[in-house]
Amino acid sequence: MKLKIGTRGSRLAILQTGIVVEKLKTVIPDLREDIKTIKTAGDLRRGKVSTGAFVNEINRAVLRGMIDIGVHSLKDLPTRLPRGLELACVPDRATPNDALVSRDNVGLFNLSKSSVIGTDSPRRIAEISSLRPDLKFKKIRGNIETRIRKVDEGLYDGAIIALAALERLGIRDRAAQVLGLEEVVPAPGQGALGVVSRRGAGSGFLKKINDARAWTEVTCERTFLEELGSGCRSGAGAIAKIKGKDIELIAVVHDGGRRLIKLTGRNPVALGRRAGKILCWAKST
Repeated sequence: MKLKIGTRGSRLAILQTGIVVEKLKTVIPDLREDIKTIKTAGDLRRGKVSTGAFVNEINRAVLRGMIDIGVHSLKDLPTRLPRGLELACVPDRATPNDALVSRDNVGLFNLSKSSVIGTDSPRRIAEISSLRPDLKFKKIRGNIETRIRKVDEGLYDGAIIALAALERLGIRDRAAQVLGLEEVVPAPGQGALGVVSRRGAGSGFLKKINDARAWTEVTCERTFLEELGSGCRSGAGAIAKIKGKDIELIAVVHDGGRRLIKLTGRNPVALGRRAGKILCWAKST
């Protein structure tokens, strides 16, 4: 069986696609993969990088039949996909935490006052500022390796990077500090991969590599994000964890102050919606 698979061209994206391919080979022994690298608006930096900037071109290629599936970092994937596409599966998830990479391998609370931290994420800026309001933040561009090199060269004192990215690149030891899930609440879906296909196409074999636990957790997180709506998402983070028969959800928004809640439930969609309603209501009062 031949399968055309779309991905971004960074080393991390290729490695992530390789993870999906290896899982597919366990259910399709005769798989012949044809990896297509696609440049996205996020890669080309055409103006402001917005929601979907790292995935839209790949999703359009799936929709047009140029490729069969697209592999994404799930945190980059909008909660609503174009008509005709579906999130077909979520393979098992890597560690969802954020991590600090620093030039001298110094932890967050040992950084000098007014140290410059590289990140483009409003969520990361808001969360780190709640812990170290004295730090300064500066946009940082490039793939993971480029960002780390900029730190090493002294252009930044540190950078906030998804721990899953460091793990997949084999450089977890560059994490000077792994940030706790309640200290810095991750982006919904962080650490997970999302495989997009045309609706109903190939869903049988893709479902076979779906991880039920990861699917449940990210469904809860993405439902929370969708419930917030476009007006409430600034600085939003969410992480769900299955604990026995229950799901525990930690969610945060920043609206001039940090609002964090912890909720427990058994239905991931209902739990995500409840958290979104609570935090949007809190913002409007």
